[in-house]
Amino acid sequence: MEKPGSFRIQDFPVPKTNEDTALLRVSLCGICGTDKHIYKNESKSHYLGLPTNFPIIPGHEIIGTLESLGANAKRVMGLDPSEEIEEGARVVPIVDLRCENCWACRNFPGWPVCEKGETYGWGISSKDPPHLFGGFADSMYVLPNTKLVRVPDDLPDKIAVFAEVLAVGITTFQRVLHQSQLYGEGTPLVGDVVIQGSGPLALAHVITAKIMGANRIIVVGKPRYRVDYFKQTFKVDHVLNVDQTTTDGRIKEVMDILGGKGADLVIECTGYPEVVEEGLTYVKPFGTYVIAGIYTDLGRSSTINVQKLISGKYATVVGVPGQTAISYRSALRVLSKYKSTMPFDQIVTHTFTLDQIDKAMEKALSEESMKVAVGI
Repeated sequence: MEKPGSFRIQDFPVPKTNEDTALLRVSLCGICGTDKHIYKNESKSHYLGLPTNFPIIPGHEIIGTLESLGANAKRVMGLDPSEEIEEGARVVPIVDLRCENCWACRNFPGWPVCEKGETYGWGISSKDPPHLFGGFADSMYVLPNTKLVRVPDDLPDKIAVFAEVLAVGITTFQRVLHQSQLYGEGTPLVGDVVIQGSGPLALAHVITAKIMGANRIIVVGKPRYRVDYFKQTFKVDHVLNVDQTTTDGRIKEVMDILGGKGADLVIECTGYPEVVEEGLTYVKPFGTYVIAGIYTDLGRSSTINVQKLISGKYATVVGVPGQTAISYRSALRVLSKYKSTMPFDQIVTHTFTLDQIDKAMEKALSEESMKVAVGI
C-alpha cells in the first residue's frame, strides 16, 4: 500500500536471515479495523502518535511457519522459554516491537508502550530492504527484538489467526478484574456486560466474557449480518441493532434488561469516539467503562457530562489500546481449550488469496462478514 485506498502486488527478493533474525512463511493474516482505517485514510496517527510509514505491507494478525531461524533467534525469540521454537514451527508473532531500554519498557515490561516502538503492518515501511514487514505477504522478515508464541499443534490456522484480536479481550479483563472485585458483584464474571460494537474486536470480548462467566452479555451493534451472527453463532443474551433503534430507545431497552441499574462492565469496541457518551450511560454506579476500540486517532472527539456519567457514579474508565505480550499465549490457550465447545471455526467467515486483496478489503469494509483473512 503506497497510499491509502490503493493496493499493489509487488515482488521482493527473499531476504537472507542472520543469527538474530528469522523468516516466517505467512499462512493467514486477518484484516483488522486499523487496516481499514488506514485504507480509508481515516488514520491521523496511532497509539503514542506513531505514524503510518508508507509504503507499507499491511497486516498484523499473523500466523505462519518459521522457514529460517538464526541460532541466537532460536534462543531468545520464544516468549515462553519452555516452548522451544525451531524451523518448521507454527508461530504467532507479537507485532508490537519494544526496545526494552526506554523508561516505558523498563517500568512496564510486556506492555506495548515503548517510546521508540514500531509495529509490523503499518509502523515499519516496506521501502527499504528487507522490505517484508507485514502480514499481507507470502513471507515476513522477523527482526531481532520480536517475540514469537508457538501455536498448539491441535489448533488450525483458521482459528489461531484470531489470537492477536482475542489477546486484546483478555487484556481488557486483566485490567478490570481487580476493580470489579472491589466494587462489582464479586467479579465481572457474575456481573452484566454491555459491548458496543459487533465486529471481531467485540467478538473477542464476548468470548472472554463468556469464559470468565459473565451473567448477561448485551451487544449493541450493526449491521444485520453481524447482529444475526452474534445471536445465532455465539448465542449472546441480547443484541440491539443500531440501524433499527434510536439512542434513547437503546438506552431504555438496555436499562430495562438490566433492571434499571446498568452494567458492571461496558466495553467500547467500535473505534469511534462518538459512542462513548452512550456507553457511559450504560454503566452502573461503581461500574467500569473500557475503551478498547479507539486505537487509531481519527481526528474526532467526544464531549460528555463528566459529573453525570463518571464522577457522579464513581465510575472507572480504563483504556486498552493494545495487548500484553503474555496475552497472546493466553489467547492461543483459550482457542485451543474451548474450540470443541465454542464455534471458533466460524470466526473467519471469508478467506482470500493475496491476489484478491482488493476483494478482501471490500468484504471487510462492507461488514457483511466477521473476520476476513488473507493468505495462501
